[in-house]
Amino acid sequence: MIVNFISGKDLGGSKQSFVLYSKALSKIHSPIFSVIRKGALLKQVMIDQNINFIEINYFRSKLWPFKNLAVKKIKKHLGNLDAKIIFVHKTLDLPIVSAALKNTKIIGVIHSFNASNIEYADALIAVSEHVKSFLIKQNYNKPIYVIPNITTMSSTSHSKTLPDVPVIGAMGVFRKTKGFHTLIKALFLLKKKRVKFKAIIAGKGNLYCYLKYLKWKYNLQDQLIISPWVQNNKRDNFLDSIDLYILPSKSETFGMVVIEAMAKKKIVIATKCGGPENIITNNTDGYLVDKQNSLALANKLEELIKNPKVSQHISDKAYQTVTNNYRMDNLITNLQNLISAYL
Repeated sequence: MIVNFISGKDLGGSKQSFVLYSKALSKIHSPIFSVIRKGALLKQVMIDQNINFIEINYFRSKLWPFKNLAVKKIKKHLGNLDAKIIFVHKTLDLPIVSAALKNTKIIGVIHSFNASNIEYADALIAVSEHVKSFLIKQNYNKPIYVIPNITTMSSTSHSKTLPDVPVIGAMGVFRKTKGFHTLIKALFLLKKKRVKFKAIIAGKGNLYCYLKYLKWKYNLQDQLIISPWVQNNKRDNFLDSIDLYILPSKSETFGMVVIEAMAKKKIVIATKCGGPENIITNNTDGYLVDKQNSLALANKLEELIKNPKVSQHISDKAYQTVTNNYRMDNLITNLQNLISAYL
């Protein structure tokens, strides 16, 4: 028995990864138990994709009375399964899973720069070399496996040159580390250079009003749309609607949307913020620019838009990079190698 476990209730990148782990593990071992927290938005995703799961209703907290109750709930649902391995996707859950399942090997899947509770894991999965380096610096001395995220997105279209007025796209949570303010200023600089474009930034978060203010401040009403969060089942449509994808972050452990855009044969410009440097080879299958540098981003956009043939080969190379490194077969092979060490 192998268990795949996550407790978060939203639909961020770690939840996408959890779903893909459930699919991959089901092809490696039987039986598989996928566990989500009651009330999680992930429930409908699991139903839509025909993935069997169970729900556990507990309050996630650092306070011991609630942790003790959570341990009892997890032990009640999973204690009799004789699970050999459990993959835990949230560090907050590592101590309670460890207390509930004392004879089960715990593999922590680390999606962020968060080392809390990693001492409770028997091994860790880092989603990039950048994350592995971070974990080593936290003095974690047990095995660390680097297993990148993957995507199931694909494209049947041929690569094409950028149109005269390309659509620039970005999406994510509207918080400072995502760097959308840097992108909006870059769009302003691009407009000052009299370069024609359209842009759409989709997402949600605390900085929504601030980003709307920047749109007004830089007079981008005719060029920029700030739209709501893109649901998982609409991500394909969003990426199909754009020509260039921008990841302007200050820090990323991986950058799931980077490989999604590459899989859709989009030209990607990402900042040198950690994760993207492990994915993109600059000027080969995408472009890397300095983070928090609106001028560098604007200059790269200007270069590509004014010289569309320069980047024509990039989208095919990007697609090949994803095909070679970030597909379900890659995840299955990586997990098989890990599991064989613990079963």
